Amino acid sequence: MSTTIEDAMYEMAMDEIHQGEYEQELIDTAIEELPVENIRSYLGTYGDAIEKRVKKCVNEANELLKSKHCGPALVAAVTAIEIIFKFFILRPLVEGTLLTDKLATILLRRILPGQAARCAELLPSVTEHWGIPLKDLKLSSDNNLWDALKKEVFPKRNAVVHKADEVADTCSLIAIECVDILMKGVVTPLAKKFGLSWPESGVWHKYSCKTKTAAIWYGSYEPSDPFK
Repeated sequence: MSTTIEDAMYEMAMDEIHQGEYEQELIDTAIEELPVENIRSYLGTYGDAIEKRVKKCVNEANELLKSKHCGPALVAAVTAIEIIFKFFILRPLVEGTLLTDKLATILLRRILPGQAARCAELLPSVTEHWGIPLKDLKLSSDNNLWDALKKEVFPKRNAVVHKADEVADTCSLIAIECVDILMKGVVTPLAKKFGLSWPESGVWHKYSCKTKTAAIWYGSYEPSDPFK
């Protein structure tokens, strides 16, 4: 019996689904076994440089929006969002875990540039494991942030980049608001969970720990830049 194009496409789709399920199982196991100190060390070492990049992108987005360059403003804001996702949330999985070669390859493939869709698949499971409900975050309009990103912000940004489409300033404003909400609703709880002093101290490289007597002692990491 000959195989039709439709049959071949169906088999390829099923293979991709099964591969995705297998990869997700490996990733879920890695999240369960994440050493707290390794994650704190990663965030404490690189957090200042990562936050600086996020702020730079947001400042550029706001300036571009003032001069009615809505498309470039949207691109700058989405770049800030991608930095948050990749360097504050997903990179710790690579940096903070003793990975098998197979798992390291899977994670890097999803985090590397050009893999935004697969990168986004990881985010909810990672943040939910840490007690941060990413999919429950709301915009000021009461619309769901995650839905806005997947259905409006990311597609319109791609249309600007790849087709030079025009975009309304409202979409750029939504993207900028998403950055603010992600920093407050995801990154701040993440810092607190791993005992870092940000945002109260204004820096990531300081951390606090409770001793057996319930007192708090402070330490610090040597700041570094993951972009260099």
